[in-house]
Amino acid sequence: MAVRTLIFEQEYDMGEPLVFSLFREQEGDEVTVTLTYEFRQSGTEPVTCKRIFFPVQAEYESPWLSWYNLICCSNNYGPIPVVSYMNESVQNGKKLVATIYPDSGSDYMRILAEVGDRFYCYPYHVQEYEFMLYISRKGTLTDYFDPEEILRIYASCDISLNREKMLDYFGRELSWFGHEEECPIELHNCLGEEELAVTGLLFGYPVESTVALIRKTIDMCE
Repeated sequence: MAVRTLIFEQEYDMGEPLVFSLFREQEGDEVTVTLTYEFRQSGTEPVTCKRIFFPVQAEYESPWLSWYNLICCSNNYGPIPVVSYMNESVQNGKKLVATIYPDSGSDYMRILAEVGDRFYCYPYHVQEYEFMLYISRKGTLTDYFDPEEILRIYASCDISLNREKMLDYFGRELSWFGHEEECPIELHNCLGEEELAVTGLLFGYPVESTVALIRKTIDMCE
């Protein structure tokens, strides 16, 4: 029987505490990560809202990647995005890249002043939001990840990424991904296997979740 282990829990104030829990189970070489939520004060049963399936060989550890980045702090995948976390995640060493959502013009200017020249930070996708910033660490993806190891992991999951394209992306300065007029990757609406793999690394999502996304082995239960 597969053993279910808790990866983390996150509580939100929804008038009463709403608790999201993320669990990992493994049976043979197959891993299932399950997201549930429950209103514990009401005594309701946990509700499963997402299952992510991937082979165990997809698992990869890095200080720049986490399930927390994916589940709790993402507009694309998270149940309730934690904007305060996203706005400070790069500065706090949680991920390489983030889009920042200031509350106002003064907040926008405050963030720019605080960031200074320690990171790349500039306006991003202003047609979507009046105030939005792209922020990243300095360097290239190769400074943080071994491209050959990443390619090997995907290949072991029967995903053949274009090596030339991946090496090109890995060699780009991280600031390049925030220049929409130069970079062909739409960070908030990404298409293409190589593009998904790279964007996942930029935004700090687990490699195994991107493997599942490409393989279409994610169940959205609600």
